[in-house]
Amino acid sequence: MKYGVVVLFLAAINFCFAPKTVFVSEPVAVVELFTAEGCSSCPAADELLDEMSVILQKEGKHVISLAYHVTYWNHLGWKDPYSEEAYTDRQKVYQKTLKRPNLYTPQAVVNGKYEFVGSDPVSFRYFVLAALDSVPARPLEALATKSDSVVTVQYSLSKLPKNSVLNVAVIEEHVEHAVLRGENKDKVLKHYHVVRSMKQHEAKEKDEITLVWPRGLGENKGSIILYLQNAKNLRIISAAEIKLKAS
Repeated sequence: MKYGVVVLFLAAINFCFAPKTVFVSEPVAVVELFTAEGCSSCPAADELLDEMSVILQKEGKHVISLAYHVTYWNHLGWKDPYSEEAYTDRQKVYQKTLKRPNLYTPQAVVNGKYEFVGSDPVSFRYFVLAALDSVPARPLEALATKSDSVVTVQYSLSKLPKNSVLNVAVIEEHVEHAVLRGENKDKVLKHYHVVRSMKQHEAKEKDEITLVWPRGLGENKGSIILYLQNAKNLRIISAAEIKLKAS
């Protein structure tokens, strides 16, 4: 499988993103962690997601991480404030495609192809490196601007892959949250790369997408992640992350 060369431009307006241009020419591994505050084995996976991502990035590996908080733990005494039914639905699609017998947390999925227990550092490294064992080939150009709470993302593809969709997510890079009930009662949990909003769009050769910046999320604490994915086999083709810096 070949992954994309990503050409990313970031424009600035008043109270917006500082000017930044990022050129990416190496393969990318997108790690999606399915987690929950009501799950006692999830905090270790939450912290490992950030720890392993940082380690691999320092080694020169292009890793993009997202943490999707699911809803099926919410009935056990604690409602995860970061959970969304859409994230549970996303995990169900992976469950069917990857032929897993049941949903579970913490589960990590790499490039829509590999899955493993999200708290396992050996598997994390092994599957990320397996995903990166490919040649980049898919150009993507994206431009993001923010005005008040509205973010506009413009992108173009030199050649549109068949059956492709574009996932656009806003993540909060780090947050700590006190849990009052459930399996993690009286703990202050550390979360990383938390998906605060995510929408899937039909991929086009050129398009503009408008999204609402999550309430209470500062520009310096969030990022926008775009990742192109095959709608049938769920393989991720290319990806880019816009790390926000307020001007």
